[in-house]
Amino acid sequence: MARFLYQLSCGGLFGAQLFFAAVAAQVVFPREVAGLARDHPRRQLAADLVGSMLARLDAATIALTAVAVICAFALGRPRGAIAPLLAGLCAVASAALITPAIHAMRAAGTTASGRFGLLHGVSSGLLLLEMILLAVAVFLLRRD
Repeated sequence: MARFLYQLSCGGLFGAQLFFAAVAAQVVFPREVAGLARDHPRRQLAADLVGSMLARLDAATIALTAVAVICAFALGRPRGAIAPLLAGLCAVASAALITPAIHAMRAAGTTASGRFGLLHGVSSGLLLLEMILLAVAVFLLRRD
């Protein structure tokens, strides 16, 4: 059961994150919306929706990676806890540091700054790193 929960947690999160990055964010925030003025209501709505989805994804990542870490220890494979633990820490950094800073910049109207672009890049990089770590976690456990 612990093995199943570990694979479900890591594999399910990987799929959810892939869907968010490749489909959901692209549908909500297509190029024509990204090309609108920063204060355009449609662009602001798209940014709000993507931010809301990311907050829920980060919360799910924090919870389910904790499940995977517990399962790794229950299986007697503490090294199997490393990748999900790191993925969970990435989600904590996103939820506690990066996303609030992005929201504060949006509220202050400073989204045209280089810092906003940097934070957006860091947020995307953390999501990519989480996906890699989760894929590694599933692969390594399946290999054993």
